[in-house]
Amino acid sequence: MWTPIVKPLALISLVAMPACASSSMAKSAPAIAAAITPPVPVPRVKPVVVSVAEKQKAFNAWKADFTQRAIAKGYPADLVRSVITPTKINELALERDKTQPEFTSPIWKYVDNAASPTRLADGKAAYNSNTAIFREIEARYQVSPYILTAIWGLETSYGRIMGTHDVPSALATFAFEGRRMAFGEEQLFAVLDILRSGAVTRDQLVGSWASAMGNTQFIPTTFRDYAVDFDGDGRKDLWKSKADALGSAAHYLSRMGWRAGEPTFAEVTLPQGFNHALADGSKRSISEWNALGVKPHNGQNWASGAMGLETKLIVPAGANGPAILTFKNFDVIKRYNNSTSYALGISMLAEALAGRPTLQTPWPKDDKQVAFKDLKRMQKKLTALGYDTKGADGIIGPNTRKAIQAWQVKNGLPADGYIEQGMFKRIMASR
Repeated sequence: MWTPIVKPLALISLVAMPACASSSMAKSAPAIAAAITPPVPVPRVKPVVVSVAEKQKAFNAWKADFTQRAIAKGYPADLVRSVITPTKINELALERDKTQPEFTSPIWKYVDNAASPTRLADGKAAYNSNTAIFREIEARYQVSPYILTAIWGLETSYGRIMGTHDVPSALATFAFEGRRMAFGEEQLFAVLDILRSGAVTRDQLVGSWASAMGNTQFIPTTFRDYAVDFDGDGRKDLWKSKADALGSAAHYLSRMGWRAGEPTFAEVTLPQGFNHALADGSKRSISEWNALGVKPHNGQNWASGAMGLETKLIVPAGANGPAILTFKNFDVIKRYNNSTSYALGISMLAEALAGRPTLQTPWPKDDKQVAFKDLKRMQKKLTALGYDTKGADGIIGPNTRKAIQAWQVKNGLPADGYIEQGMFKRIMASR
């Protein structure tokens, strides 16, 4: 973990790179101009089917509709049909989408797995075997090689597990049914873009159930907008070229606003009686946190040069777990995968790879987690009580966390937004 007390500001270099809102922005070539604004799908009702044959018939109708719209957008008819016609429904993709570990596992389980002894040992070996590549990438993009190694390790176990799913089929499945229809169509148009540009061939489009591809698992829009030919061989090969894959990840992070020399997080100690509702995602400078009694976990003082840095406070396991200040680079990692568990897992593994200490406060591992179906019940209960969670999807996102905090404040409890069995039962019993 970053030591915030001994390094002057000169060593906390703020080389702020240009930030973009999402991978669907900042297109870089005329060949992809048609996809700058993904076409809006024809309004339709989610298919209700009672047999495999009826579902297939509905899927075929969707494929015909999408094909017609893509051709109308200017994509070559032969290209569209060659991509869309062979696609098949991927039931496993739909099932996996409901149980992503970033959102369903206790954060300590996810983080422990991310920085496991095996992944750490393999990461050190992968880093040492590719030192020259990492040095070249860092020189160009100023992104930490330890962060890149951690992403490589967590995404594909350093290239060993890149997925065996047909990417167009997975995306067509999402576009056809489920909660990610808009995502599926947007990514399919990006697939057409990268095929039309010649950046990839159809047989290369193999990846995860979620359509992520290559060593560093780029979804098609991210590939289209940020993949680079780092090794200079004329191809953007994220599957076989480590330089292209890691260079592309660094390019993406730099475009999202990576700040060279700035940490991702710092563990802190909170004063007695601290208002945990301040862990609401709002930014405050270290100077402001310091005035509220927030101190480095090691008991020393903040470096004077760091006092102006903006951070957010998170207590991902509630008032009884670690308290963490997260910096701009933590948010940049979340642009790769919008999950606090993911960003913390990457950060912890990177710190371990660099030989630095990680979190010192133990996780409350005795806490009993709440089942997915019960989380949905709780969201409905909170909304009925007047604490609107903006839906009941079983995922504890910002809206649900704010609702929990509001309920906790009303009931005289630490407003940490954290839910486990004890808190769940109290909420469900409230009137």
